[in-house]
Amino acid sequence: MGIQNPHDKFFKEIFGNVEVAEDFFTNYLPQSILDIIDLKTIELQKDSFINKDLEESFSDLLFKVNINNTQGYIYFLFEHKSYPSKDIAFQL
Repeated sequence: MGIQNPHDKFFKEIFGNVEVAEDFFTNYLPQSILDIIDLKTIELQKDSFINKDLEESFSDLLFKVNINNTQGYIYFLFEHKSYPSKDIAFQL
């Protein structure tokens, strides 16, 4: 039996590395955003959460980081497809 969701696992393994995520943000975020984010404070957060009704939800990648000297978060949603999809614009 093959690996379930290999593209998601690959994405989380690669971009879950703080150095890779920092490099990606440095090269792809606008300078105005980089000016207020202290990427040296970036920390990967857990990927599952339980709400007050005990329902579980999952995130792609969530990083804690200082934004304007205040704790904030960057949610990294990277939509990738392993097949062509004519509904991709709707999904995004």
